[in-house]
Amino acid sequence: MRRLSILLFTVLALLAVSCDKEAQRQIEELKRSMAELESGVEDIGVPSAVTPAVETVTDYSFSFKESKYGVDAGGSVIVGYSLPEPSSVTVSVNAGEGWSARVNATGDTEGEIVIFAPDPASPCDIVVSATTESGKKAVAMVPVMVRDPYSDATRPKANLLGYYSFKPQWANQDNFNKLSEAGLTSVTVECGDYDYRSQIEMAWKAGMKSLAIIGFAGSGWASDPEHYTYLDQLVGYLKRQPGLLGYHICDEPSASDSDIKRLKRIREKIESLDPDHPVYINLNPEGSKYSLGTDTYREYIEAYARDCGVKFISFDMYPILEDGTYMANWHRCLRTVADVSRQYGIPFWAFAASCWINNESGVIHRGRPSVENLRLQAYTDMAYGAQLVQFFTIQQYGGTTLAPIMHNGEWTEAYDYLKDVCLQIQKRGYVFNGCNVSRIRFSQTPASESMSLSTADLPGQIASLETSDTAMVSFLENGGNEYIAIINQSYTSKISAQVTFNEMVYTIERDGSFAPQQPGSGEFTIDEGDLMVIKVK
Repeated sequence: MRRLSILLFTVLALLAVSCDKEAQRQIEELKRSMAELESGVEDIGVPSAVTPAVETVTDYSFSFKESKYGVDAGGSVIVGYSLPEPSSVTVSVNAGEGWSARVNATGDTEGEIVIFAPDPASPCDIVVSATTESGKKAVAMVPVMVRDPYSDATRPKANLLGYYSFKPQWANQDNFNKLSEAGLTSVTVECGDYDYRSQIEMAWKAGMKSLAIIGFAGSGWASDPEHYTYLDQLVGYLKRQPGLLGYHICDEPSASDSDIKRLKRIREKIESLDPDHPVYINLNPEGSKYSLGTDTYREYIEAYARDCGVKFISFDMYPILEDGTYMANWHRCLRTVADVSRQYGIPFWAFAASCWINNESGVIHRGRPSVENLRLQAYTDMAYGAQLVQFFTIQQYGGTTLAPIMHNGEWTEAYDYLKDVCLQIQKRGYVFNGCNVSRIRFSQTPASESMSLSTADLPGQIASLETSDTAMVSFLENGGNEYIAIINQSYTSKISAQVTFNEMVYTIERDGSFAPQQPGSGEFTIDEGDLMVIKVK
């Protein structure tokens, strides 16, 4: 901001009360000088108006009421004015669509100019003119800078969790910092025999929260009074930690009556001790090698939402295959989880494989980690409405290879892929964080006939939308804004999208910037596993 402080704010008024050529020459010289000024002004308050050396109105000044001059997209900024004699003040905007300004006169000689910025917005010039009662005229130009909303810490991030972060020997501050630098917002920490307290503290110092793994709820876990004593002590400590995300108590249980009742008792016990942090139970996918305990996958998910009373659903599936495709039931499972989430009014989380999973004894060959397949998993999860993406695994674990960090502490190219994708996600994370998905459709090859994209699905701002190959199209709302997310369902090939706009809208680019799209037809390339976001309202 300081680099432009003099350029934008030292000269806020160019006053001309004469048509004298010498006056015009001096004004033009002053304008050229503005472009040559350097930064370095510590106090960015606005001085009195700078005037050319000709007959003019004196003591005529404009000044901002605040000690800042940038305006957030969608926000406003106030300019106060003070005149030496009664005047009539008018204001006009030299900018794109959506900018506006108004004069609030508080007296004959003073008042405020309120400038409103659209969202999105680019810099603009506000031209203020005044005519005094004695017939003198003056003009002031107010350049307005729009602050970058995508570097603003107040914008909500996407919630991205690193699952199984570090073995004890690799749990140090530098490694936790490395995960935070990759765009992750939380990690899991196992509350075992080693010093989990220091890990939670290091994660918090790195800017991440911790999902505390406190047990897998084995047989008898909830009925043994000694375990309840253990919970009293553990929860009593954890709930006071500012970096606590929640309590992980079980992984992939069945929906048998005994499992549901046992896990419900544990959940209720923990919530009685700490009502402010959720209890986490990771559920099975359809077709899991573990028993669901129900006839259908929907019944399984509903049993935990209805009977166990979980506060969110965790969906666990690693669908990407090494032949360039994905598992046939992936979208069906995601659709089921999203439907139950809406039905019971609870959010859901979803997984993405960030390592090479090869523990299926040759039955299922999972895809090797890459930027493209990570994007496809994460963006598809989020486009269904997932409010947190869990990357499994960070530390090499079990039958996995090529994890971001290996058993020997070596970081691999899988970390680079993870970082690339997470930082891409964070540029547009606010679109999905807290969103409501109204409908999911597919172009080209739909998941079912009823999910085929049609013109009737499109909002009035868009006349047509077609893609060269299969794409998932998510219609969502967030904070009063409406978006369309188009996800390329191939992680091996690019696709093109042909869109005809009825009126101007914006696409949100990979770097977070807005690109205006004028009425008419356009063709866009969507990279492997990537998405295109259109802000329609």
